[in-house]
Amino acid sequence: MKHLSRFFGIAALVAAAVFAFTACSDGGDDGPPPPPPYIITGSGTSFTVTSPSGIELAGDDTMVNVISAIRVNADGADVHIQFGADGEDLDTASTPIIFNDTNGDWGGHITLRGNISSTGASNALIQVGNGVSVTSNVDITGIMTTGMSRGASLTGNGNLTIAGGTFFGGSNPAVNHNGTGLLTINGGIFASNIPNGTIILEHVESRMLMSGGTVRTGSNNANQATISVASDHENAVVISGGIVGSMDSNNAELQGMAIRSTGTGGITIRGNALITSMSASNGTIRLQHASGGSLRIEGGTVRNQNSAGNPVGPAITRTASQTVTHTGGTINPMPEWL
Repeated sequence: MKHLSRFFGIAALVAAAVFAFTACSDGGDDGPPPPPPYIITGSGTSFTVTSPSGIELAGDDTMVNVISAIRVNADGADVHIQFGADGEDLDTASTPIIFNDTNGDWGGHITLRGNISSTGASNALIQVGNGVSVTSNVDITGIMTTGMSRGASLTGNGNLTIAGGTFFGGSNPAVNHNGTGLLTINGGIFASNIPNGTIILEHVESRMLMSGGTVRTGSNNANQATISVASDHENAVVISGGIVGSMDSNNAELQGMAIRSTGTGGITIRGNALITSMSASNGTIRLQHASGGSLRIEGGTVRNQNSAGNPVGPAITRTASQTVTHTGGTINPMPEWL
């Protein structure tokens, strides 16, 4: 018995040591730190980029050439790109940051982080085109003050995942999706002042998945939509988490629509998603294609309420015989026809 006691005592010590070593090795609950990034510094139209090993790849050059230098140096591997050094903002003025790959030269995944101060590019600040897959954790400031500005645009067959950060679109959408790729939103804050939508899905095959973050409007306009959907894709929008609302910066409900669909595509609400507004007539979700479109409420909450928590209009409206199904979650107020 003494030998058994000694054995179990030693085993316990070894297990504790292994646990402690493992916890220290893998970075604990936060996971391992990200790999060293390419760092872009500069301002206006002149930028410098250093490689993860500290080698200057391009200096006092255009943003196009800086991004190209990263692509060539990466040689098809995954890359992490940091905008600004030591927590400082990278002032890009009106210079766009473009990722496009028609020849397969990028190869790997592109991850963005850091802080950008911009007065807004003529099209969009971060532009994702063909053949690339980009994940962004970038914070964008200053762009809300200009008329011609978008936080990000997605065209072609590229994919864009926004995992965090802020995207403000001024008098244009914060994110404009006019491609066949997938827009994924896992976090972040999105806002704009445009009636057409803070996030717009323009292409007939555009798709969006959302599991977190907050998408809101910036003005109390009854005809403003937070997310505007023109897609005809069967699974155009799937929202399983986060908040989509006609809301101000304090998350108080406004009079616009949270989601407006003018396409024939499908919209699904599930999980713990919150879709909210206090639209008096158009509804929190509005389906307004002349002959098609579908809405599936499988979970989450779709509501219409004022600051006192009372409904002031419908939660869902439709202009034709669009298919609406409710298999889970909360709709308040519940439409009489559902």
